[in-house]
Amino acid sequence: MKSLHDVWSKRLHKYTVEVQNYLKYIFTGHIAVVLLFAIGAAGFAYSEWIQNIPPEFPGALVLAVIFGLLLAISPPSTLLKEADSVYFLPLESKLDEFLKPALKWSFFSQLYLPVIVFIVSLPMVNALYGLPSSFLIGFPILLLLIKWWNVQTEFAFRRQGAGERVWLDRLVRFFLVGLFVYFYVQEQLIVAVVVLFAIIFYGKWIARKAVGKPFAYDHFIGLEENRMLRFYQFANYFTDVPHLKGKIKARTWLNWVYRFIKPGPKNAHLYLVWRTFVRSDELFYLWVRLTAIIMVGAWFIPFQIGVALFAGALAFATVIQIWQGLTHTQHFRMDNLFPLTRFSRQQAVGKLILAMQILQSIAAAAVLLAMGEVISALMTLVVILAISLITVTVLKTKKN
Repeated sequence: MKSLHDVWSKRLHKYTVEVQNYLKYIFTGHIAVVLLFAIGAAGFAYSEWIQNIPPEFPGALVLAVIFGLLLAISPPSTLLKEADSVYFLPLESKLDEFLKPALKWSFFSQLYLPVIVFIVSLPMVNALYGLPSSFLIGFPILLLLIKWWNVQTEFAFRRQGAGERVWLDRLVRFFLVGLFVYFYVQEQLIVAVVVLFAIIFYGKWIARKAVGKPFAYDHFIGLEENRMLRFYQFANYFTDVPHLKGKIKARTWLNWVYRFIKPGPKNAHLYLVWRTFVRSDELFYLWVRLTAIIMVGAWFIPFQIGVALFAGALAFATVIQIWQGLTHTQHFRMDNLFPLTRFSRQQAVGKLILAMQILQSIAAAAVLLAMGEVISALMTLVVILAISLITVTVLKTKKN
């Protein structure tokens, strides 16, 4: 290996290959269908809302909060490994050969969300404030520069303090970036320029504090390990990740659920899959998250068909992922020790999924009923149950 730059290049190549291998299992045909329905429903609802947007809507404040969060949260992606704290230590004077391309990668890998939000915000900005050339040309360029400043500043802050109180640094940068976006969208350019100078000054101050500080290997390695763990946990919803150990919690407050399962060999699989679902963080919180998203969508999507399509798409995603999590696991199960060949585990998984989807449909309908949307509530409830039942039936047929 000629230099640390070569180490970075090889490590980035290995990382991208690994991520692509998991992404091909995540973005499969059924997920594409879910995304198509969800994006279509959200886009239609957004276009309808734009046509009737109230003039007093605080668009500048909303953009300030969103861009403040997206730009201020800029963790560095260094791809460091545990052994680097030993092998890189003698090369610390040359560490910039590794860190400079790492920061560039951090910048480009985090650009997609700000770009998407900027494009989506254009109709709203046009409806509220008009679209002057300064916004179309200058604003995206300034956002890119500020994002690069955020990546550099967060890295410097983490380096000078080994990651301590990074929340305070993010809060300051969120406040500064939010102020700049707010005044720029409001076309108060003089104030925006003053805030921009404050942003530059703060970045320079943090960078000076980081000069001469030893590199905090433990902090950056831990940060990278946590980032990869989150990716593996997400990928594990769609396919088995061999080296990922799922978190298990007893959740004794849900023990009353098992009382509804009658004892006996016929219901042994049903008892086991319920225990697995309730105790598994991945599966349990997956259902909670998707149900919460459906409830939020039911509250904000202003038309009945859009709510039903959105809820149906996420119900489909819920069924698919819980089914795969409970039937495709490679871990040891109690029924491997005491085989129950006369009874079907897939049948038990199907019963659990339908029970949870009934709860999901009731939760979505309750939100709509609270808003006085009786017809929409009934439609959404029927759509969630129908799609869940059809999906479970098709999955059972394929399995057999």
